[in-house]
Amino acid sequence: MSRICHVALMTVFVALSAGTAMSAETAPEAGASSTSGGATSERAVNADALLRLGDLYSNAGNANRDPAKAFDYYRQAAEAGSAIARLRVGEMRVLGEGTERDITAGLSAIEEVASAGDGAALASLGGLYSHADSQAIPLDLPRAYDYYRRAAAAGNETGILRSGEMLARGQGIARDREAGLALVRSLADRGNMHALVSLGDLMNDADAGALDAEQAETAYAKAAALGHADALLRLADLYGSGRAGKPDYVKAFEFYDKAAQAGQQFGKLRVAELTFRGQGTRQDVEGGLASIKSLADAGDAEALTFLGDVYSGVVQSPVATDAGAGLDYYKRAAEAGNTRAALRAGEMTAHGLGTLRDVSGGRDIVRRFADAGNPQALISLGDLLREPESGDVDGDAAVAAYERAVSLNEVEALVRLGDFYSDGMTVAVDLPKALGYYRQAAGLGDVIGAVRAGAMVARGQGTAQDIATGRAMVKAATESGEAEAHVVMGDLLSRGDGGPPDVQAAMREYAEAASLGRTQGLIRLGDLFREGKLLQSNGKRAAGYYRQAAEAGDPYGLLILGSALSESLLRNAGKPADGVAALRQAEATGLDDAVIPLADAMLYGMGTKRDAKAAVALLEQAAGSGNVAAARHLISYYRDGRRYGRTTFIKADPKRAEQLIAGVSPWLSRGDRLVEEMLFAAAGSGRQNYQSIAARMHELSAEQRQSLIRMMRTTHPNGYIYLAQQQLKQAGFYKGPVTGVLSGTTTRAVNRYCAEKSVPNACRFGPMSSQAGDVLSYAF
Repeated sequence: MSRICHVALMTVFVALSAGTAMSAETAPEAGASSTSGGATSERAVNADALLRLGDLYSNAGNANRDPAKAFDYYRQAAEAGSAIARLRVGEMRVLGEGTERDITAGLSAIEEVASAGDGAALASLGGLYSHADSQAIPLDLPRAYDYYRRAAAAGNETGILRSGEMLARGQGIARDREAGLALVRSLADRGNMHALVSLGDLMNDADAGALDAEQAETAYAKAAALGHADALLRLADLYGSGRAGKPDYVKAFEFYDKAAQAGQQFGKLRVAELTFRGQGTRQDVEGGLASIKSLADAGDAEALTFLGDVYSGVVQSPVATDAGAGLDYYKRAAEAGNTRAALRAGEMTAHGLGTLRDVSGGRDIVRRFADAGNPQALISLGDLLREPESGDVDGDAAVAAYERAVSLNEVEALVRLGDFYSDGMTVAVDLPKALGYYRQAAGLGDVIGAVRAGAMVARGQGTAQDIATGRAMVKAATESGEAEAHVVMGDLLSRGDGGPPDVQAAMREYAEAASLGRTQGLIRLGDLFREGKLLQSNGKRAAGYYRQAAEAGDPYGLLILGSALSESLLRNAGKPADGVAALRQAEATGLDDAVIPLADAMLYGMGTKRDAKAAVALLEQAAGSGNVAAARHLISYYRDGRRYGRTTFIKADPKRAEQLIAGVSPWLSRGDRLVEEMLFAAAGSGRQNYQSIAARMHELSAEQRQSLIRMMRTTHPNGYIYLAQQQLKQAGFYKGPVTGVLSGTTTRAVNRYCAEKSVPNACRFGPMSSQAGDVLSYAF
């Protein structure tokens, strides 16, 4: 036992003894009624001393913590008439701490104390009904708010604080931000540390209204100065998240380090994570990872979860992915009480990542949390219900899960609903509906919602095109420090479908995304120098950017580098054999997509010996292991055949292709299945088939339409020209007949379209070039 705890216990025992002696001197004479509760037969018991003993043995900071002893002392104090002790007994019965769980008896004890207007008991009930626990008391926010309100009326500071928070956020009561903030400020202005932190949270939370990073920073700083260690963490989070402007990782590291020095475990973890990432301090992958593992070995749930993210590939890093190790870390974190880790374990189980695929088992893990009202679990469940790879698709149930999350004030669920109607995975695309959800999310302060809404407005998707307004929405979102906003802004400035290109501005946006840790920015920069649509082609610079992305842990950097080198698209940057080596490196990281360019390299003899049988065998092996992308590529081999000039590498075999698609179809999303149907229709040739494809293009997402057009350019050139003619005719660039035959009129229309989009260089090699194909794909 520590010296401090020993001294404290001795003090209480002295008080208990003194209290007993004092009550003996004033004890009633023989024949008078004894003290109620029968704790002693002739002497009254010092209830306050018993209460303090209960507090000591229930204190988490006591090395000799003993919940069973604590409960017994609280029970004795309660029998001696202590209302606080009756409250503690009730709480411990509800939670099953130090005694068997008995929710009914526990609630009854707490409610009995609360019925006398006890503020602490009312606040305790508010806490129980505002924290979802399917094994104890179901979430009931209106009831929780009422208890907190009554506690506040009794002068209880917890009641004042929590009722203010709920009022400001509209939880269990109609939102009244100003009234809620006034309650919280009434405590914060008196120097209440917890209220200052709460005030900072409210100013830093889109769910509670407009963000005010400056006031949040001031409140956290005051709480930190008063010794609130969590305030240091909140300050660090504020600087690192970008909610106070562009992320300032140096300041974030500084405050996390201070929190760590103050003994905050979470601060130690964040210092290790930033060291691992090289954000705000010198990067040390091995040192950072070792520190995180040390915390994980001590049972830190957040550290275990981060390691799960690293090894499962959620966090891009130089560390090789290992799905089995990632799942194990998630399971250990879940056992330690981390909900997000439990959800990730459920998702991986349903997908068969790191373990045998168990759809029902994985979904059940997630559903348990969703049924208890966890918003993130509801989003996860919605995602699982619309993914073919994780079981039967149920779009209606997915929407219901997202909508319930929205009802619980989870703004991210609005973005998911926007995705539901824009990505074509589950239902036919409905762009106006998708835009409506993105706008709702943006209106509630969600940056991703604002980015997606802005991009749609700039491109005229689901609404009339308004380039200036759309770009302004996305540009405003970049001020938050959200890397995706910078990538999308770069796209709007470089592709021609969202306004006139400005390649220098686009490069700055991509570079900023890269500085924020988004490797996609590096890949986009590489693409600009590889494609040569807006800049002079520069193979070395393109390769350099792809390599940087790979070194930062993004295997797609290796994939794109390898593909481009094997096809001799990066002049002076390496040989085709170097490309094949990069592709094998990408494959070794566990990237399923790497097998596709590897098979093509074998098929055409690019950087390796030409061997069509080996290419087919490679795809067959990958498809047999559940690689859907490999299976689709193999289907394209048989559906379309493969030839170059007069050389035939693989003969078309439609029957074999149809057999393969029948086996793969259940694993495809609705949109991907429709793309395959269109490609089979195109393989039949004929204007009628092309017309049927054109009639259903609107059901696909923009990305699926672009992918279809790019594939048809190489496999079904007449179908590609037919669709291009029709789209250009609708846009007013083409006046001739829609035949699918490349004519001079068609070429001139394509050139006019490229000039209109300010990317004339993309079409200088004609409509059948890959550059022109990319530009035309954006027209869809």
